[in-house]
Amino acid sequence: MRKIVYLFSDRLNVVAGMPIAVAFAAILTTLLLVSPGAVAADSNGWWDSVKMKGDLRYRHEMIDVEGKDPRNRHRIRARVGIFGKVSDYTKVGIQMATGSDDPVSTNQTLDGAFSTKDFRLDLAYMETTHERLPGLKLTAGKFKNPFFKPGSSELIWDSDWNPEGGVLTYDGKFEDVSVKLIGSGLWIDERSSGDDSWMGAAQGMVRFHMNEKKSSIALGGGYFNYANTKGFATFWDDEDAFGNSVDTAGNYMNDYDLIEVFGEFTHHFDDIPVTVMADFVTNTAADSLETGWLVGMHLGKVKKPGSWALRYIYREIKKDAAVGLFADSDFRGGGTDARGHEMGGSLQLADNTTFNVSYFANTIGLAAAEEDFGRLQVDVQLKF
Repeated sequence: MRKIVYLFSDRLNVVAGMPIAVAFAAILTTLLLVSPGAVAADSNGWWDSVKMKGDLRYRHEMIDVEGKDPRNRHRIRARVGIFGKVSDYTKVGIQMATGSDDPVSTNQTLDGAFSTKDFRLDLAYMETTHERLPGLKLTAGKFKNPFFKPGSSELIWDSDWNPEGGVLTYDGKFEDVSVKLIGSGLWIDERSSGDDSWMGAAQGMVRFHMNEKKSSIALGGGYFNYANTKGFATFWDDEDAFGNSVDTAGNYMNDYDLIEVFGEFTHHFDDIPVTVMADFVTNTAADSLETGWLVGMHLGKVKKPGSWALRYIYREIKKDAAVGLFADSDFRGGGTDARGHEMGGSLQLADNTTFNVSYFANTIGLAAAEEDFGRLQVDVQLKF
């Protein structure tokens, strides 16, 4: 025991002088060494309980907004994570990523006269299960989006949105039916001299498997209740409402109590998977401009060199159907109050190397003057 205390004290002294990414690795290593479930693993090499993975994406992007000159920019996204098994029932994940403090983007634009770029905390969570509670999982910290998105679409949540707080998830698998239930409390804004903003959320989904599991139908819905939104400054950026209605002081004019209903159909034609999805949301706390919807299709899947995938999505999301900050950051430039098309394709060039093309043809402003918006993205992504 004394040896463990010395080890922990030693590592804390070293961590104080380390870069943040290395410090996280050192702390995680210490947790693994001192945890009861990992002491045995250490005798065989503690690294057996730790995995490291990451990815790098290089992207060229062209943005064309009506009335403005086209904008071209080159962007990178780099992420590296350490994921460790603390015990038989508990895991820890820590991931760093490029970008600013933007809650829905880890992209880093290449500019600033070759200046160094930011590298920030993207994930930091613990995940606990137990054999006596099969299917139940508790996650706390800053973690990946736990909510199901039909066809990985982004009507309400951007793909890079990593919420903070706690979530309890139940996954039940039966012969031809699987069930997923989610309950969570997420912390948005803590105010030293005012009410905090937070979100209570619940989501449920049932998936029916057919044709010897070659086909499936998923049906479900969710409720997302934001506390202390109306009359408060817009989240993160008090100068940008991301499409939502605000008053002359820049404060939200509505609360956001969202009800979502969705469906997804999947089928495999030999080795080619097809997914058709639909998503609908309404903000019951708003008197107007409160609905949004999405339909789309995915064809194919990148999984080995030479494999490919195509997608098409059409959506319309009114001003106050959802919190614009957390919605898709590529569609219409990020936010609500828009409609339009999204299309794209992917080709796996080699192991862990994918070429992607996406194009957005959108209209911004559903209740006022309309503005055309176009965005082309071409990128290569490498995973390790």
